Amino acid sequence: LQLRGAPIASQYSDQEGRFGFFSVNSNPYYIVIRDERYNPVDQLVILDTSITTISVANITLTPVASTKSDSRNPQQGSNPYLMDPSEYRHHFPKNAVKEFDAGVKAERNHKQDEALRHYEKAILLAPNFYPARNNLGAAYLNQSDYPAAQAQFEQVIKINPSDGAAYFNLGNLYLLTRKYDDAGQWLQRGLSKEPESSLGHFLLGSVYTRAGKQDLAEKELNSSLQLDPKATKPRLALVNLYLQQGHSTEAIQQLKEFLQSALPDDPSVPKAKQILQKLEAQSADAQKR
Repeated sequence: LQLRGAPIASQYSDQEGRFGFFSVNSNPYYIVIRDERYNPVDQLVILDTSITTISVANITLTPVASTKSDSRNPQQGSNPYLMDPSEYRHHFPKNAVKEFDAGVKAERNHKQDEALRHYEKAILLAPNFYPARNNLGAAYLNQSDYPAAQAQFEQVIKINPSDGAAYFNLGNLYLLTRKYDDAGQWLQRGLSKEPESSLGHFLLGSVYTRAGKQDLAEKELNSSLQLDPKATKPRLALVNLYLQQGHSTEAIQQLKEFLQSALPDDPSVPKAKQILQKLEAQSADAQKR
């Protein structure tokens, strides 16, 4: 698990391929998988605890082709400009990389102001240093300095306009600041570049939910689940949407599917079981009448 270009945790999957990272805060993270038998994976996952305490990624590993190819080409839905530390050291000036590494180290030691200064220096030395700009924007976002974060994410898009993930980052910023029209526009632009992004559809569904556009929200959340049937975050969002609409049958179905796919340690499981039990009891009483 990477946060702002720095590894913060590692995990093995179980025999069914499931894994989890716990005790993490609201942030954009990357799940990074490196195995010589498979193409590399850099999967963006955005955790927003104001919406839900979990974020789920469904990753399919693609075996490396037998013919020679550039193994650095990312899979669909990943960030094509994201680099491993061993790679970006060859693409940007050494003094800029040094400042970037110092910023990552400062953040690990919870020295946010020091980290900001290092990232700013890295950008001055290499204006197109995408990892530093992304980290700087995320650091500003953590401090609720939304204008500064917005400026950095917009620069990221200028540097790499084909990267759908950058649009999703900016769309999420506008979602957090309750500027739903702007959020929707940026997310739609991101989806035009990565139309099969489950995350993009989920974020857009969240925007429509907050904006009171329930029909559009349901459509986007269902699209997110079609692309990633095991994703629990859009499923829980659908549960809340159906409960708001008074559609208990649909909510019960989504809760059952959530409980089938959720990790045992998922903190949302106890509450989901409680709501499901209540809804099923209400449904049974209604049938008796």
